[in-house]
Amino acid sequence: MVDGKRADGGGILRDHAWHTRQADGCLDAGLRFVDSIALDATVGTDDEIFARFEASLDHVLAMDPDIALGASIMGQVQWSTRPDAAEIEVAVMDRFGVTNQAHFLETYEAIEHQQTKFQLYKNAGALRPGMMFGHFIQTTPEIIADAAAGGAAMSWQPASNGRLASGVAHVPEMLDLGMKVGMGLDDQACTDVADPWQNMRMGMFMQRARTHDPLSMMPERVLRLHTLGGAEIMGVDDRVGSLEVGKFADFVVVDPRLPDVGPLWNPVRSYVLACGLRNLKQVYVGGKLVNENGVSTNPLAAEASHVLHTELPALADEFGVIL
Repeated sequence: MVDGKRADGGGILRDHAWHTRQADGCLDAGLRFVDSIALDATVGTDDEIFARFEASLDHVLAMDPDIALGASIMGQVQWSTRPDAAEIEVAVMDRFGVTNQAHFLETYEAIEHQQTKFQLYKNAGALRPGMMFGHFIQTTPEIIADAAAGGAAMSWQPASNGRLASGVAHVPEMLDLGMKVGMGLDDQACTDVADPWQNMRMGMFMQRARTHDPLSMMPERVLRLHTLGGAEIMGVDDRVGSLEVGKFADFVVVDPRLPDVGPLWNPVRSYVLACGLRNLKQVYVGGKLVNENGVSTNPLAAEASHVLHTELPALADEFGVIL
């Protein structure tokens, strides 16, 4: 964040494949997803912006609907130099019937400038169900109150927020005002290990340390935020997020005795506080075994690992990136 925009300058129009390959990767991996599509609202006319978004949206909508659960905008008002960027995002939401996953108020730079951009969303009528603020750390009580009153939601990534020294979101205060909150892992570039147990514990410990109140974030609450809460804010809780009749049978099998975490005085609390990837034995998606003892059953897994360990180091060398 430099002068209200990305440090890399932004304004780079990436080709269509740049927007669609992430969705292709999720489909190949068998990961259910709601695709978040960047608008590139600073490049081209409004008609061109809408057309680019529609092309990416059509790509997702043509996929298996059991995997591609929907699409969303990746809101970029935080970095945009357009004074009407929020209006553009609202127009796209209305025209295409999509949600908005706005990356907002994350970094610890130019906080006052970032906060002024909240008013752009408010004035545009974006504070409503279907609007999700990702990170939402550098808030004020007034910003939280306005977002909650309008029906906007929040996506919380505590492991990423701590890893990047961004700060601690005021999640209990948001929940107390009725704001819907879901938890995510952000991405591997800033979370390193896709470990939901680590993420839940980090989130719980951060809130307790901030509030000095253990009741401000209990294991039961953080588990719900990491499951059904995430599904709710993305608008897919009718299909995923909990084990109920009519939903996909997506679940994990955990053995609390391998390794042994001790007596299960409270199964939910032991699950959140003591279990982790070491206890994860099986993962099922749609009732189908997709991972056992840390090994993927996906036929593309070996190829994906090979590409990961050959192409990424080669790209780092090509661009002079020191890892």
